[in-house]
Amino acid sequence: MEVLSSDLIYQAVKLLGAQRDASEEQEEEQLRALVRDELTVRRLADVIPEAFGLVLASHLPGAENMTLPDTFCAQDDDEWVEFSMRREPIFVVALDIAQHTFHNGPRALMQNLADRSSLLSTINKALDAGSSLDGTTLGPPSFFGLPAALYQPAASSDTP
Repeated sequence: MEVLSSDLIYQAVKLLGAQRDASEEQEEEQLRALVRDELTVRRLADVIPEAFGLVLASHLPGAENMTLPDTFCAQDDDEWVEFSMRREPIFVVALDIAQHTFHNGPRALMQNLADRSSLLSTINKALDAGSSLDGTTLGPPSFFGLPAALYQPAASSDTP
């Protein structure tokens, strides 16, 4: 897994959160200018919005009794595997940036990125249907383009 600097992740946050009419393909092309690896582009594009959505969800009215996920799922062949969000370094940095952005702005950056989150989309659908957040448990996001093997410890070559 490619390790990224906090500065590079912040650049990706600003790029993805910019308010403009860029298509998903154009944004991914801009991410490729930051990182060359396609899997890293996918990680940035998928993980950053979920961090922002999670922070916004945690501050919604009624969220104080809602259980938010601390895991995510990635696919391994035909099976989904659950991992701690701490296993994705981009999530850890993006969460810090999202918390700072929520409290200090800019609001447009926060909103633009949170609007891309599947977690926030799920919450919005439930609220639109008249459900309450009180006492609900939100399941982990699933990252379709990220293989579970990326987050599993490498097998030791010292084993007999």
